[in-house]
Amino acid sequence: MTSNANHQAYQIFAGQRQEMAGLLGRSSQVIARLNMDKYQENLDVLQDKVHNDSFKIMVVGTFKNGKSTFINSFLGDEVLPAYSIPCTAVINEVKYGEEKRAILHFRNPLPEVLPQELSPRALEHMQAHQMQNVPPLEIPYDEIEDYVVIPMGMDASEMLLESPYEKVELFWPLELLKNGVEIIDSPGLNEHATRTRVTMDYLSRADAILMVLNAQALCSESEMDFVIHDLKGQGFDDPFFVVNRFDCIPRREQEMVKKFAQMKLKNYTSFGASGIHFVSALDALDGKMEGDPAKFEASGMMEFEQRLSRFLTGQKGKMKLAQPARELKRILNAEALFKVIPMQRKMLSTDLNEMKLRYEQVKPLLQDLTARKDQLESKMALRIEQCKQDLRRTARRNILDLSDQVTAWIEEYEPKNQFGLIPNKEKTEVIVKEISEYITEKVEEHQRAWRKDVLTPLIEEKSAAVFESAEADAAAILAEVDEIQMNLSDGAYQADPVPTWQRIVGAAGGLLMGDVGLAASAGINGLSMELAKTAAIELGAGALLGVLGLFNPFTICAMLVGVFLFNMNKSQSNAMKKLKAGLTENLVGRLAEEAEKSADEVSEKVTEKFNEIAQAVVSGLDAEIGNVNAQMKIIIAEMEQGKENMARREQVISRCEEEIKALSIQLDELIFDLVKG
Repeated sequence: MTSNANHQAYQIFAGQRQEMAGLLGRSSQVIARLNMDKYQENLDVLQDKVHNDSFKIMVVGTFKNGKSTFINSFLGDEVLPAYSIPCTAVINEVKYGEEKRAILHFRNPLPEVLPQELSPRALEHMQAHQMQNVPPLEIPYDEIEDYVVIPMGMDASEMLLESPYEKVELFWPLELLKNGVEIIDSPGLNEHATRTRVTMDYLSRADAILMVLNAQALCSESEMDFVIHDLKGQGFDDPFFVVNRFDCIPRREQEMVKKFAQMKLKNYTSFGASGIHFVSALDALDGKMEGDPAKFEASGMMEFEQRLSRFLTGQKGKMKLAQPARELKRILNAEALFKVIPMQRKMLSTDLNEMKLRYEQVKPLLQDLTARKDQLESKMALRIEQCKQDLRRTARRNILDLSDQVTAWIEEYEPKNQFGLIPNKEKTEVIVKEISEYITEKVEEHQRAWRKDVLTPLIEEKSAAVFESAEADAAAILAEVDEIQMNLSDGAYQADPVPTWQRIVGAAGGLLMGDVGLAASAGINGLSMELAKTAAIELGAGALLGVLGLFNPFTICAMLVGVFLFNMNKSQSNAMKKLKAGLTENLVGRLAEEAEKSADEVSEKVTEKFNEIAQAVVSGLDAEIGNVNAQMKIIIAEMEQGKENMARREQVISRCEEEIKALSIQLDELIFDLVKG
């Protein structure tokens, strides 16, 4: 089948990835012989990351749009359960394995209230670990529906409870997965906030986001709300929109549906109209499983798969390999070839007593630089702690403001459902559910506006407050490190022209930190902006949906309905007013309890990012200062062993120089192939 062309594209990229991993491994060995220990560690970690990296394709969409069927059609096998009711409750990661198997991961901590309809095997496993820090559990792969499907107990409100499971890893022996592709199935976006948050928490980890829509109910209000606020609004600029069940649209209406979809969606993906695909996932699955190429091609999936593979192996693949390629190039050239090798050669040609004298002169300078580095660390830690308190106060104030808003929203809302003459449990639960859904919608609007207008600008402001002066301090330390090395090599050493942030974060292996490390090459403004963007994306689900669990009708009904009906038995008057009062008291009280927890969560997540960068700064400066000390000690030790050792060291340096030049040429060729491709 022509999908082999897609597999070939993945295989070509897999070859490039292996070549990059090989270059990193060989370079690590050369760098080790030059005694550049910290850089060797960085290259080893980079090699492992490149070797094990994969393309994560996340499939999102509202329930009943056929996400699981679409994934099965993409994989060419009935891997995931697909039902006509909303069923996926947890993240499913489908990845390669020689044998079919499944691993169940548990949330930590577990939800306070668990569904009654849980797998006995999982419940026994949780109880065996006292319901805390529950380790993963291998489960039969053909029974995953017992775990990933929303529990269907005797009470419909059971479906609203949070799952105790974090995700299921499903291993499957398929060629596409073997080529480094992972498929992530997610809960439906509009099924309930408890599962929408599961999906939102995962978005920032995906290489490609595929949003599945239903051609028969295209671009609903909730779908467009997600596209506008949660994709485009949080910086996800390149999703693919897949309009499923297009075969169910009469031929005479298909062109009109296409134009409608393009009008609604093309401005929310960097691909424009070419990022919108019209498919029949069921026909594609049947075509693959029946070995019918014509049916598969007619389904529209062939064109989509080709477009996706070009995006992943091209644009995303280049990004995955360009990052380690840039760091490897810097270490081979700026650090080893133009700095360490000339410096070692010059020191070897210096008289031993002179070298010892120079080392004694350099020691206090290095100690002073270490002390200044420690002062910088303390300064950043103090400023981060101050930022943490400001962030915490702002987040807490937001929850308290939200409490006032909830009171007003409940008071102003007139439910469509009414009690009638006699309030009862069924009527009360219906009304509570209606009011809860209305309040949830209003809370989402409030949180989006707060994140955009308050939280993100505050993160950016605090990022600049912490790191602007840190850049100047770090640059001054690096300048003195360069001066020491130039004096030691009598000018043979070449100062590193790389910008301060890229140099110190790179020296700390900072490119391993993902987007923040990548942004460091752009200078402090780029770093501050990237920190704000990254933190805002990661906080998107937490800040937006973190309090929505408080409005779960199941827990509200459990706490409120019995008390309400008991009081109503004493007085039948003003039922709606009394229900609203009880609901307001319940929710405002729980929001007050949530304020501290929510404030801690926001401030912790933001400052965690800040501390990550601060630690990279400190580690990078440590590496630069420590490298000077280590190089001098090593060369003096070689010189003390006599001329024969010095001659061997010269040979080692010369061989390293030749190998580095050869590695640099191969790296340039690989980079050229990536750019050309």
